[in-house]
Amino acid sequence: MVVAPALAVIGSTVAIGLYMGWRYLRGERNNRVLVGFHLVLGVIGLEVTAMVIRGAPSGERALGALGPLAAVLTAVTLLSGLLVPLIAQPRPKLAGPALAAHAAVGAVAFVLYLVWAIPS
Repeated sequence: MVVAPALAVIGSTVAIGLYMGWRYLRGERNNRVLVGFHLVLGVIGLEVTAMVIRGAPSGERALGALGPLAAVLTAVTLLSGLLVPLIAQPRPKLAGPALAAHAAVGAVAFVLYLVWAIPS
């Protein structure tokens, strides 16, 4: 299964994001190291997904239309996650909706990724 490493990385990113979202909803601040780890895993997951779509070093490829769409949505999720602190600084009341949008796009990307990866 050529997508297993990408699925593991993206699943870890989603798990950390869920944990951080739970802490946010409880009113607790997240550790900056955890936020950075979440970001780095997201970038790695996008890179591994791009490699699987283009072709792994072993020559295997995962085919299907949902992979590229999941990769684009993952890139949008990364961008929206990076924009949240920029939005929240001048307007703190927009932090919640911005994080909700980040989580929603990320959830759709993850579901698309699962649908694309599981049959492979």
